[in-house]
Amino acid sequence: MYVEFSYNKEDVLTALRYHFMQRGEVKVYRITLAILLLITLMGFFFNVVTPSALIGIFVMVAIIIWAFWYLLPLSTYNKAATFKDEIKLGYSEEGLLISTRTSDHQRQLYWNNFTRLVETRKFFFLYRDKKSFLLIPTSAFENDAARNTFSNLVKGKIN
Repeated sequence: MYVEFSYNKEDVLTALRYHFMQRGEVKVYRITLAILLLITLMGFFFNVVTPSALIGIFVMVAIIIWAFWYLLPLSTYNKAATFKDEIKLGYSEEGLLISTRTSDHQRQLYWNNFTRLVETRKFFFLYRDKKSFLLIPTSAFENDAARNTFSNLVKGKIN
């Protein structure tokens, strides 16, 4: 079976945010920032931290959160030409066959190339490893039956 699709920028940015926020090192970083803010607030209320230090730490944390939430997904989106192209995706019992409108080259990916599937409302994330994945929009499928057929096929093929 084949599906054809192009990516919606805002949806892809949301998907990339989801991916990055699920990463272990980002979770640890978020917890560390929350603890830093909590300690800073407690220090301020006990007159250990000055108002200027409190404002400085809040600004620093806001910049870091902005970088993770906006800059990291945007830079990833801008670096990947795939997100700006039209994709033709074939899927079967053997694996996936991917081609783009701008390239005549077809790439075969067998199911054993993938380590896990994450299914959200708008995307299928087919992970090859912890950092790289293939993003397939659920809107590429004609209807829920076609989407469920694909989902069941992938779940059956990826351990």
